[in-house]
Amino acid sequence: MQFRKTIPAIALGVVSLTAPLAAAGTSTAAAAIEAAAAESSQVEDATLTDSNGKPSGALSAKAASQAGKVFSTGEITGKRFSSIGLSWKKESAVDDGLTAETRIHRNGAWDSWREVPLELDEGVAEEAKRAGAPAFYTDDADGVEVRFTSPRGGLPQDLRLSFIDPAQSPASSSSDRQPRSAQAGQPEVKLRKDWGADETLADPGYKTQPSIKAAIVHHTVTGNNSYTQDQVPQIINGIYVQHIKVLGYGDFPYHFVVDRFGGIWEGRKGSIEMQPGTAIPGILGGHASGFNTNTFGVAMLGNFEPNNSEGGEDTGPDPTPGEAMVKSLADLLAWKSGQYQLNPEGSTQLVSAGGGGTNPHPVGTVLDVPVISSHRDVNMTACPGAKLYEMLPDLREQVADRLG
Repeated sequence: MQFRKTIPAIALGVVSLTAPLAAAGTSTAAAAIEAAAAESSQVEDATLTDSNGKPSGALSAKAASQAGKVFSTGEITGKRFSSIGLSWKKESAVDDGLTAETRIHRNGAWDSWREVPLELDEGVAEEAKRAGAPAFYTDDADGVEVRFTSPRGGLPQDLRLSFIDPAQSPASSSSDRQPRSAQAGQPEVKLRKDWGADETLADPGYKTQPSIKAAIVHHTVTGNNSYTQDQVPQIINGIYVQHIKVLGYGDFPYHFVVDRFGGIWEGRKGSIEMQPGTAIPGILGGHASGFNTNTFGVAMLGNFEPNNSEGGEDTGPDPTPGEAMVKSLADLLAWKSGQYQLNPEGSTQLVSAGGGGTNPHPVGTVLDVPVISSHRDVNMTACPGAKLYEMLPDLREQVADRLG
């Protein structure tokens, strides 16, 4: 995967990711763009700041705005990718007011600027090697420009822009395992191979845990609420590759994903099979910082926070999940609640494993939470979006009705 940076006359430098490529326009001093090529061809990384948070590689400072100091990559074009990711050193401080925006080049034209959320839905999970933003779905694109605005003029350490092309996942290495015979109350759940998981990327074996006490509902904030049914596997695969190759997770963060058409997809390996009293009594996820133990995570594919406050496509004033999506979520929660004998309208206690970041609860803090909770019930986040959050009381009733 190669990229070319188009640089206006006022910006200096030549981009080289996998090979040196010419910059459009005239420059008076050449500056190299460092790119840490990922081990897999599915990801190409461009360095944006050094170990001290100073602009490096593709990134350069621009004139300050009323909101703060502005930094831009300039236009970077090249071969196709379908998602981008931003990541930085896990221990790095991030200015509270830091924002990122991007515009994407596809079909021969540049899209309008859109905000990129800088906070992962699940926070920085214990297993992560780097901190970062969610995979931002671009569809089939061949160019990008990213700009950052920092009120204090600071940037994260070792900031990287990742170009993600999960379409390159080799089908031959996808899982061919089959779930056990359909269990009582089990809805149709698509396997990991259905969204193209390259099983050579994930940690081998299963990450087991002894029990499940609660479900935690999320949204993915992947930048696009109007995706087509055909795009769903590619979006899910982008989340997978971003978390493993860019952020250093061992596997997919959520146990399950539900799309807007009502499709239910297995995320983390073993989530379909997990059941009390079996060899896989539970699967440990990476979906809620400090509260992965004794929970399973379900992510709704989209952004349900009104007025685009978390970035990506404009969500408008009422981004409410559709009927098909909510029905499948209720079916899924009823199935797993029945297996683990959970009371969907009850409450339970979870113990914080700490971790900081979006988790404000020190190690050992005991929280009383609903059995069907949302991410904001345990961490400091807008997830799963206000419109989905306000539906949770009715959702709990629907799950209880299914369980009789």
